[in-house]
Amino acid sequence: MSKKIKVGIDINEIFRARWLQFDRFYAQEFGEDGVPDTQPYVYDLFNSYKFEDTTETIKELKEPEDFPENINPIDYELNEEGEAPADAFLFKKPEVNKLTAKEVYNRFMYEDFLFELHASAPIMYKGMDLHVNNFLEKYKDSCEFIIYSVENKFSIPPTLFFLSKMSCRFKNIKFIDKSVDALNDVDVLITTDPEILSLGVPWGMKIIKMSRPYNKKLKSNSMEALQIADLIDNLEFEKIIKYKK
Repeated sequence: MSKKIKVGIDINEIFRARWLQFDRFYAQEFGEDGVPDTQPYVYDLFNSYKFEDTTETIKELKEPEDFPENINPIDYELNEEGEAPADAFLFKKPEVNKLTAKEVYNRFMYEDFLFELHASAPIMYKGMDLHVNNFLEKYKDSCEFIIYSVENKFSIPPTLFFLSKMSCRFKNIKFIDKSVDALNDVDVLITTDPEILSLGVPWGMKIIKMSRPYNKKLKSNSMEALQIADLIDNLEFEKIIKYKK
């Protein structure tokens, strides 16, 4: 039996519509001003959307035994700044915490909207999950498939939830620290990633580009398609993976 071709497939923007979900919740959290308008469909989310250094004030309640015995109910009425006179009695001295733009991004991406962005993101299009499993079923005897995604310790669990939600039947899933790590152990990589496409990959590996607005100026060293469904019964793809009926 001939050796199987190792085929890697990115999760984001092929299976998971990450940008669509990010754009939605960014506008909800920060407003429309920081949303890119010249090229709205982007891959580099941190550098394309507006994130700024900021400060936050942290208020911590005193211990109950430190509360004054008698506080007038009027002291709880809020003024125009949203503060009440009772705050001076109930809270410790506020702490001011400085956050860099990157820290604001990381908090948004991996804390405040962790589940929404990584687990609840929609699939790329209706019916895609069926196409992907049909693709796997047809070529599983010719290829060893590996699903790749750049994740950290926080985003791995919700990403696994996303894959289960789309009834993912791939046996090999690999979480990596940076996108180029996906080049280490596959013969063919299916990706939309501009960083990988810009490398050119001079050795024998084949890169199949899934075309998106943000990578339209970058060339693939083998072939281009729009969705996984376009590779099913595709003679050019079957030649790359040395498929035999």
